[in-house]
Amino acid sequence: MGKLKEKVMENDISKALLSINDVLMALGKRIEALETYVSEMPTPDKTYYQPKGYKDYLNIKGNYDEIYRRITELEVSTEEKIDGMQS
Repeated sequence: MGKLKEKVMENDISKALLSINDVLMALGKRIEALETYVSEMPTPDKTYYQPKGYKDYLNIKGNYDEIYRRITELEVSTEEKIDGMQS
């Protein structure tokens, strides 16, 4: 009876190890797929946008610079109009 019990335990352990191996292999494939996906994602340096009226495409930094330039221009223009109305 002892040898039969050992054989059953050995079988159970073997099945458990095979199952764990299958899970680890599946996780490895998923991680590999994620790494491939992330490596192919565009970074901000590779993201371009062509603002209306521009011939060239600008990267994120260029777009932010242009947006802030326009905001500053609007603020200055608004302040000048307000100052002109108060005089």
